[in-house]
Parts: sequence; C-alpha cells; structure tokens
Amino acid sequence: MTVKTDPHKESWYQAKIIKWLKDTYPGAFVWKAAAGPYSRGGIPDICAVIDGRFFGFEVKRPGIGKLTKLQEQTIKQINAAGGFAAVVSTLADAKQIIERRMRNELETGSH
Repeated sequence: MTVKTDPHKESWYQAKIIKWLKDTYPGAFVWKAAAGPYSRGGIPDICAVIDGRFFGFEVKRPGIGKLTKLQEQTIKQINAAGGFAAVVSTLADAKQIIERRMRNELETGSH
C-alpha cells in the first residue's frame, strides 16, 4: 500500500492565501512574516489587517505540519489581545475563518 503525500511545500499554500487576500481585500495590509535574528519567534506565517481587524495564519501542510509550543502560545496571545490567529492548511481554511469572523461581527454589530 502506498501512502499519498502532498507534493506542495508550505510556501505554495502561503502564496495562494496571500494572493487571495490581496485580490479579495485590496485595501488590506498583508505581509508574510520573515524569520531572522531580530524577529520574534512564533509569529504566524501570514499576517493581515482587514478593516481594522488583525488576522494571523500559521500555515501547515495538510495532515503533516505541527505547531511548535511557541507558535501555540503566540496564537493564544494574539487571540487574547483581540486579534484572530489560527492554524490553516489551505486557502479554504483561511477564507472560512475570515468570512465567519466578518459574518459574526455583522450579526452582533461588534468590531
């Protein structure tokens, strides 16, 4: 029995999500976090400010990638601070999170 593996790297998924964010929300501020000696570890791969709301997406390959403890903690801290951070594997995951958040705010009248 052969196991089917995903041929795409995380960067492939990241590029799809970033393109969709920029195309769908042209007024948004979207960036890919870069790791380096002066950056804070654990920051989500993709960050976006859409209509004043911060979204952070840690991208992991479907069924393969796992969060580090630092990534888990950072996601919790972002959410506790009022932003929206989550682990996603596909563009559909990111779309669902953003659309659900926007819909919930419309229904509750909050921002």
